[in-house]
Amino acid sequence: MFGPFRLDPVRRTLTRDSAPIKLAARPFDTLLYLIEAQGRLVEKDELLAAVWPGRIVEEGNLPQTISILRKTLQTDGNDEGYIATAAGRGYRFAAPVHTESGAREMAMASAPSTLVPASPVTAPAAPPWWRRRAPLALAALAALLACGALALQMLQSPAQAPQSAAAFAPPPHSVAVLAFTNMSGDPADDYFADGLAEELINTLGRLPDVRVAARVSAFSFKGKTATIADIARSLNVGTVLEGSVRRGSGKLRIAVQLVDARTGFQLWARSFDRDAHDMLALEGDIAGQVAGALSVSLGQGAVARAISGGTNNPAAFDLYLRAMTLLRSMQDDAFSRAIAMLDQAVALDPLYARAWAARAIAQANRALTLSPGTPPKSVSDLFQAALASADKAISLAPDLVAAHGARGFILDNGMNKPAEAFEEAARARALEPNNGSVEANYAQIAVDLGRFQEAVEAARRATAIDPLRPEVWYILGDVLYRARHFDESLQAVQHEKTVRGTLPESSIDTQARAQLLAGDAAGAEKSCAGVGPDFADECYALTEHALGRVDAAQARLAHMHAQGGENANYSYAQVAAQWGDKGAALTWLEKAVPAHDPLLSQLLSDPLLDPVSGEPRFKAVVRQQNFPP
Repeated sequence: MFGPFRLDPVRRTLTRDSAPIKLAARPFDTLLYLIEAQGRLVEKDELLAAVWPGRIVEEGNLPQTISILRKTLQTDGNDEGYIATAAGRGYRFAAPVHTESGAREMAMASAPSTLVPASPVTAPAAPPWWRRRAPLALAALAALLACGALALQMLQSPAQAPQSAAAFAPPPHSVAVLAFTNMSGDPADDYFADGLAEELINTLGRLPDVRVAARVSAFSFKGKTATIADIARSLNVGTVLEGSVRRGSGKLRIAVQLVDARTGFQLWARSFDRDAHDMLALEGDIAGQVAGALSVSLGQGAVARAISGGTNNPAAFDLYLRAMTLLRSMQDDAFSRAIAMLDQAVALDPLYARAWAARAIAQANRALTLSPGTPPKSVSDLFQAALASADKAISLAPDLVAAHGARGFILDNGMNKPAEAFEEAARARALEPNNGSVEANYAQIAVDLGRFQEAVEAARRATAIDPLRPEVWYILGDVLYRARHFDESLQAVQHEKTVRGTLPESSIDTQARAQLLAGDAAGAEKSCAGVGPDFADECYALTEHALGRVDAAQARLAHMHAQGGENANYSYAQVAAQWGDKGAALTWLEKAVPAHDPLLSQLLSDPLLDPVSGEPRFKAVVRQQNFPP
């Protein structure tokens, strides 16, 4: 309890003076995590990993959630009375918390113990289909717009150790573009220096035969002490591009140098003094000269194609960079503010395709993070507007991968059209077959559709592109698990832990399930201790039954019934299938359909349902979903 509020983690309810308060799943989980932190400062990365575990995109969802919580808990006009912000770091629950003992035990004692569903017992209906999936983390979506990085042509296995100095043999024509140094003297201009480096990554990534390390991994060295050789080995590149930018009075001065990582010698260096109106041509000049220094032969029109979709309007370009910074920020109301900036950008230059694509992503994420209770039509209208923005971008620059990525995201997450979303993902992949964000997105859609080999190949390539990004390792572990490569899935999970330093609950859940289906029920049971309350009951119900402790497993299932939840029907089906009760499993799946259970999107790929996947009733449930033929 805190103030007039009472939060029940078992029943997942929030009340104020005994009056119930509606709170969606993500805000509830965020509030619960902050309260359980007992007043300590929770860093942003920790909170994101806990509440949005395993997502490839993260940051933009958190500020909107905090804003919702502050409005919900607002007392006497004090927005930060309960949740305090530490600027640039994270959040802290600032009020005293009093814990009521016995709540979990009472709920456990009153839980039903039957496996076969009785007719009155149904999980609460899920939100409308446009909210069925938790919003993808914004970092990956923004990467579709600003990180046109190509994969390095060396796909390492998850367990492969870093290369020794003697064995270091990066792919030819490979480069990492580091964050540019802001020389203006004003820290507020950092967004411009970073944005310029990102646009150069984007442009270089579109040139044939140039292999560019992904932004997230390359920018991870910003502000850190590391040698060129260390950076190159971490990213498996042969060269590193450093730069600085100074702007003022409508002028730009950019200094760049390309360094050979193996020798430490400078391969090429140049300073550019240009008018801000020449920004697009400047991108092309730098990219073309870097390609030349890498001994890449460019065909006619290659540079022009690489800079397509850009702008020569300096004000529109600046607004675009500011909007992209917002989309990756932790600031409240980032999506709405970014949309406003991008509206101005396309008003200044209606032919600015990159800004239209960014606008589509901002609008889609705004739709996905609207406050609970928003009328479905309002959300649908915003998704339609986002789709129109993506279509506008494609009409202006048909080969702009960011636009196709945005369109696919909208179709998949906002319009429940997985077949069309897969077509867009495939189109983006054909345009830039080694783009890391495209590969990760393709892997996630492909595995949902049961296209396991394609999904595994794409996920592996994503880890080769962005090896220091933990989310891509989570995706690889999940894809390998669903492709029934359980041992390799466990290797990917361990690599994620190496990169991240810890594992979120969803990754531990993947680990437990892979261990169970690989025949290591004892190891899976140990993993269950780390999966958290959202996964623990199902995890233990599966492992304890496999270990022969049927009564304990039944008690766990009873607790699952007591908790209920919007995904409960599908979860009951998974347990029943693994326990060998096919009839109950199929009945629960059938009950999941009218409840619009979001986990139904995994029907074609869930290993836990293998015992019933050949049954006619299972196939009938599959036919009711919107899967492509």
